[in-house]
Amino acid sequence: MGTEQRDYEILPIVLESGKNSRIRIRPLGKHAAFAEDADYLVRFLPMDESAEPAGEDAYPGVQVKPEGGCLRFEHVFEGEQEYYIRVFRLPERAVVGTFSVYAVEEDLYLRNPYRGDFHTHTFRSDGAQDPAVVAANYRKSGFDFTTITDHHKWAPSEEAIRDYRGVPIDLKIFHGEEVHGFDNHIHMINFGGEYSVNELFEKDRERYFSEVRGIEAGLSVPEDVNAFEVASCVWITRRIREAHGLSIFCHPFWIADVYHVPLRMVDFLFRIWPFDAFELIGGHEAESNNLQTAYYSQARSRGRTVPVVGSSDAHSDTVYFNWFSTIVFAEKMDVASVSGAVKDLYSVAVEQYPGEFPRVYGPYRMVKFALFLLRAYFPAHAGLCFEEGRLMKEFACGDGPAAEALGRLRGRTEAFLKRCYGRA
Repeated sequence: MGTEQRDYEILPIVLESGKNSRIRIRPLGKHAAFAEDADYLVRFLPMDESAEPAGEDAYPGVQVKPEGGCLRFEHVFEGEQEYYIRVFRLPERAVVGTFSVYAVEEDLYLRNPYRGDFHTHTFRSDGAQDPAVVAANYRKSGFDFTTITDHHKWAPSEEAIRDYRGVPIDLKIFHGEEVHGFDNHIHMINFGGEYSVNELFEKDRERYFSEVRGIEAGLSVPEDVNAFEVASCVWITRRIREAHGLSIFCHPFWIADVYHVPLRMVDFLFRIWPFDAFELIGGHEAESNNLQTAYYSQARSRGRTVPVVGSSDAHSDTVYFNWFSTIVFAEKMDVASVSGAVKDLYSVAVEQYPGEFPRVYGPYRMVKFALFLLRAYFPAHAGLCFEEGRLMKEFACGDGPAAEALGRLRGRTEAFLKRCYGRA
């Protein structure tokens, strides 16, 4: 591809497979204008097939003339995959450009791609900035949602939500916290819970220990695995679910002198799987993530179904926001839809270090589609988010008029999404 995204706009870029799609290619500037008196050949090349040995002329094509300066055509894209749309000017068959679209089955077409982070910190625990500023920085970085998950504290997530209450923003801020049970060093995320699980056991230690020991008594655990910690993880997950949250097992291979969770414990937890999702990508260095992705692959090869997320675990350092994230394919951006999408395997973990193309992990079908979106959708989406995030930060820092400016921006990313999916 190359200059095509700079010089032309093609919409929609996400299509429902098996359905007739109407597509428009619009030049962005006089230098890219189509000749009104020329004919153009548009050919459709499915990525999952090969142009050899028949050559690309074996694939369907349509001849069109510009209308109102644009090329407009229709086609039925069969099968879920990426397609190249190659445009030639006739009669010399000079290549104008190669454009890319993606056809998906109905279940995925009816879902929206949301970029988010399930794990981040503020100065209310061991981060460096206040919750409202952290949220603004996420929007500046192109995120659709974020979750404040301070250690032992649910209140900072409520603080961020409250600070923007009544302010017209499109960033979704979810409740959350990082949970550390007594006598249990395994970390878990309470995503979207309606109240604090940390406060439950901190306010009633006796009940916590009594109930965890009751769970422990019913477990069959190897001698080298800490049965109380396992029981505590089960108890915490139950409480998160009661709060209508999503339970996420965090960074087992984080290198904190030694690995954060002993391998024998990881093996047992994956065997009984008390959680809702696994933080596949997280933290601040590649080695831990490499081990976690390798372990995930091994677990999948042994038949374990593992819903995944990617999280920055950022402590207010915005560089990590773009290194680690999640793309969730959900019908709506609310707790039930996002959590359900993760549990139903409609999410991928994204790892992208500076200067590198992103690596995406999860079910093959979702990874394949997400890679396309990271090229064709999210860069432009991030550009729309930046100004909103800048104004959010101004508002959080006391600039009242920024709220009025935010109102003028509201709905831009949703409108862009609709155009990209042909829903406008």
